Amino acid sequence: MSSDSSSECEFQIQEIAGLAVRPDRGISDGNRTRLSVAKRTLDQNYFEIDEYVDGDLETNPIFICHNDEREEEGFEALRLLHNYLASLYSFNETIRVLFNQHSPDGISLASRDFTPTSGGTDRLLYSRKLAFLRGLRTDFQHGGFSCFAFNKAGDLGDFAGYHIVFEREAFMNDSGLSDPNRFLRHTNTSEQQYPLCFLGLFHKNTLQTFYEDTDEWFCSY
Repeated sequence: MSSDSSSECEFQIQEIAGLAVRPDRGISDGNRTRLSVAKRTLDQNYFEIDEYVDGDLETNPIFICHNDEREEEGFEALRLLHNYLASLYSFNETIRVLFNQHSPDGISLASRDFTPTSGGTDRLLYSRKLAFLRGLRTDFQHGGFSCFAFNKAGDLGDFAGYHIVFEREAFMNDSGLSDPNRFLRHTNTSEQQYPLCFLGLFHKNTLQTFYEDTDEWFCSY
């Protein structure tokens, strides 16, 4: 089987590989289950965030808590975000491993190929959006929660509503990451401001399209 240039790619996973490669075997029931479980785990973590916030995750991801419990409730929101980002990484790793198993000899993906932050493609919307989320996950790993703040959106008696806000300056200066700007250059400050809103739009639109497209690639043998 011959592999053409990325300009002839039909599927998003081919763009990531930089080759119009087709699977060299059909996907087994076991591997299809691995793929669907990775997606369901990601969906479940998204659902838990969606249930936790009191506003709409895609447009107004506010959470409401008692004034005395802001720190605890805020930490829980960050924990749920961390879980989602971890499962997103696992989702991409599952796709990478299965792609390598179903590609001809000599063709394989590395983790770094999925985003332009580490030399991967910037042709895909999925890869460009993923770059910012990879940056958040890397900050969680190396800087704790250095780049987040809780902005009060309003009061109601002893309760208040808060947004999780991304602090670009803290991310650039306090995260301890090597060249942190590489995680930011493919999205704008408006998109980055409310990470939960970014995540909601990414999951429901960009990621879902990528998943369905990748599933079609595995079926194209």
